[in-house]
Amino acid sequence: TIIECPNDMNAMCDVAKVADLALLLVDGAYGFQMETFEFLNMCQTHGFPRVIGVLTHLDSFTNVTTLRRVKRQLKHRFWTDIYEGCKLFYLSGLKHGRYPKMEVSNLARFVAVLKFRPLVWRNAHPSVLADRVEDVTSPAAVQADPTISRTIVAFGYVRGTFLKGGQRVHIPGLGDHSMAEVRALDDPCPFPSGEKRRR
Repeated sequence: TIIECPNDMNAMCDVAKVADLALLLVDGAYGFQMETFEFLNMCQTHGFPRVIGVLTHLDSFTNVTTLRRVKRQLKHRFWTDIYEGCKLFYLSGLKHGRYPKMEVSNLARFVAVLKFRPLVWRNAHPSVLADRVEDVTSPAAVQADPTISRTIVAFGYVRGTFLKGGQRVHIPGLGDHSMAEVRALDDPCPFPSGEKRRR
């Protein structure tokens, strides 16, 4: 599941808790922004996921020497903040509204073969990445009393260990609540079967 993180501290905090891999998009013509370092700082406190840097807007450099110098400077700054040898991809620029197919293909191939190390805290604490939330409170009851306690159903993916019915959960922005029921559903996007297919 790919989640686009907006420039918002609360969203960054939530994404830092669940991300296995962070793709940091950096405008090569502008350089690193404060939001990038804020996100990295949040990742460090919540168990560091894998990080890949992606430099964009490199077509705005007309001088090859300047481009080479900027690439080297940004790479060393990136290595200083994360770790020496951290992977950094370069996307030259948009052509007809798209990035070059080969550059995107290289990035996708690298992401596909990436190995993720287990994060101990995350594996010991259950969490749900909810991609859909529904309010199932009776509309008649809501119309009679708009301040009535609501019943919501959250659909998503469980991370870490198992969830149990009645367990207390923290919902960002809403506080701590007890779950009435937990039910397992079939994966809407199952992995492909084991048989080998020709490309």
